[in-house]
Amino acid sequence: MKIIISIINSSYNPASQISRCLGSQLSTAEPAHDKAGASRSVLKSCFMALRTLLLVLLMLLPSCAGARVLAKDYMTLVKKTSDASIDYIMKKAEHYLNAGHSDTALVYYMVACNRMNDKLSDKDKQQCAMAYLKKGNILYMKGNYAGALSAYFSGLRINNDCKAKHETGRFYNNIANVYCVFGDYVKGLSYYKKGYEFCHKYGDKANAYKILANMTKVNIIKGNTSSARKYYKMSEKVKNPADKENCYMGIFNFGLILMAEKNYPEAINTYNELLNYAVKNKMGPRYICSAYRELYNNYMSLGNRDSTLKYLRLCESTAVKHGILHVYLDVLVKYADFYDSVSNYKAASRYRARYQHEKDSIFDTNKFDAVKNEQTLYEMDKYDKYIASLNAREKERLQTISRQRLTIAGVTVVTAVIGVLLLLVYRQKGKIDKSYNDLFVINRDFVKQQEFTRQRMLELNNRLKSSEAELAALRASQEHSDGAGEAPDTAVATTADDADGKNKTLAISEDMRRKLLDAVIDVMENSTEFCSSDFSLARLATLVGSNSKYVSLVINDTFHKTFKNYVNDYRIRLACLRMADTGTYGSYTLNAIAESVGFKSYTTFVELFRKVVGITPSMYKDKLKASV
Repeated sequence: MKIIISIINSSYNPASQISRCLGSQLSTAEPAHDKAGASRSVLKSCFMALRTLLLVLLMLLPSCAGARVLAKDYMTLVKKTSDASIDYIMKKAEHYLNAGHSDTALVYYMVACNRMNDKLSDKDKQQCAMAYLKKGNILYMKGNYAGALSAYFSGLRINNDCKAKHETGRFYNNIANVYCVFGDYVKGLSYYKKGYEFCHKYGDKANAYKILANMTKVNIIKGNTSSARKYYKMSEKVKNPADKENCYMGIFNFGLILMAEKNYPEAINTYNELLNYAVKNKMGPRYICSAYRELYNNYMSLGNRDSTLKYLRLCESTAVKHGILHVYLDVLVKYADFYDSVSNYKAASRYRARYQHEKDSIFDTNKFDAVKNEQTLYEMDKYDKYIASLNAREKERLQTISRQRLTIAGVTVVTAVIGVLLLLVYRQKGKIDKSYNDLFVINRDFVKQQEFTRQRMLELNNRLKSSEAELAALRASQEHSDGAGEAPDTAVATTADDADGKNKTLAISEDMRRKLLDAVIDVMENSTEFCSSDFSLARLATLVGSNSKYVSLVINDTFHKTFKNYVNDYRIRLACLRMADTGTYGSYTLNAIAESVGFKSYTTFVELFRKVVGITPSMYKDKLKASV
């Protein structure tokens, strides 16, 4: 409640309004030099004072009533809108503002401002920022510049925390306006430039035009006409011809440039055109006041006293009637300058005193300085936080580098260990490969030598059979001549496994044993019967004309192997020969070769091959290809 009352008091000071109106009107009469003139002057002054007093009372009554209503309405609206959304509150505020009820709109904007907290969504925070902007605009129009600046800065801080920053240019433009009202044009220009950067970045042409128009005016005030023309040209490029305010500002700034170039007659024509444009388009009093102000400035520069006084009075009455405070202050200064120019120093002194009094009342410099200091502290706090964040980032960066160094060192050590292990594995693999190669060479040479030996044995066996046949014929002739009988063969006692798996002693003659062995070798060497997957001991016994027990006995005693191992050795040897025979078996897979030599299971083939040869069939085949 206290906040609202302070805002109302600061935006409208009844005492200052009375002194402003009375003082300005009374000071318009020139001093009389005779008694009759003095009497007429006194009567005229009293009449003007009475008229002005009535005007002021009419102005004060709505304002005082408005202040009470505003305080009352504020509490009522707070209760009514306690559960309403920020979006609803902003729409109501816009409705009242567009309808011309700025006090009610101000209350709604203040309600929206008070909703601000860190838990709001980004959209609601943006609405709160805009509420501060609109609140500042209303306070600015009421002459509460310190309050307006505080609202703008509060809104800017919220806006800077939002994701969308396309409205930032408006905040900077309005902040710059307040600084320029207080005559701090350097600070004002810096904020205008910041605002223009944001407008240009987000394509906000409407606010870009306002900022460029304001920069044009400020550069003219500072006497920098070339920069003013530059910004004027830039503003004309982004001006919206359909916007009345844009067109008004374009004409206004062009007149300022003409004034700066001392082309007063052309400037007067321009501002008369501006005045007609404002009246024709029913623009607000502040637009008409601005046209009056520039007209009396131009006429004063030309030395045209009558026209100067005419537009001074028109501007004064319009400013007082509509509460346009900063224009009214300028009127007081110009009255003082005017009376200085006509050597009426007493009247000029009164106007300067009133100006100083009203300036202190309107421009609350203490509040303005407090707001500036508050912003300075905020900026310093922001920079401190930024520096602290930089230090934290640097510390984190150093820690990250330290961790990275440790990680790199660890990776390097692990890589070195893995490298050493890989080297050892590589060397071991080389040794294994060499061993495999040696085994391959030995087995390959053994197979070749075995094949060569087999061929030689076949030849010797054939010769032996021929010799035996001759010997048998010779022996038969001798027996016939000598009448001697054949001595019986010496029986050899041996053992064999019977069908029940029990050892039994079998008697077989040496001659029979030798003949049976020859028959077995003949079948295994000169046929591929063993390549059948169904090849068995019984089948071999049938082929040699004997029984299974005798065949098993001969194989065990001669080769010290079981029948199964004896046959598998032949199959493995034949598989090696077929893998080497690429002309016939080059298109065969290893599985097909295994089946061709009698193996039903490829896994069994691989296991037996590795057991007999020392390496797998695939390795053997690869080394065969490499040795070609």
